[in-house]
Amino acid sequence: VLKPEGTFIFDVLNPSLPLSENWAILETYLGAEVFLEPLPHWDSLLRGLNINIINQQSGELFHLYQVRL
Repeated sequence: VLKPEGTFIFDVLNPSLPLSENWAILETYLGAEVFLEPLPHWDSLLRGLNINIINQQSGELFHLYQVRL
């Protein structure tokens, strides 16, 4: 449950980074289903749903989003 005007923080795998494919293979062997969606896809999806992207930060493997619904 998110309070009105609350922020939501989540991360997605950045498929353009060198380690992402190896991480996805490892997670698949562990039983997880991994989708390597490009970051522009996430940006357009969030904007298409009228979700305000407050902040973004790239890491070694993941890309962090802070959004307001």
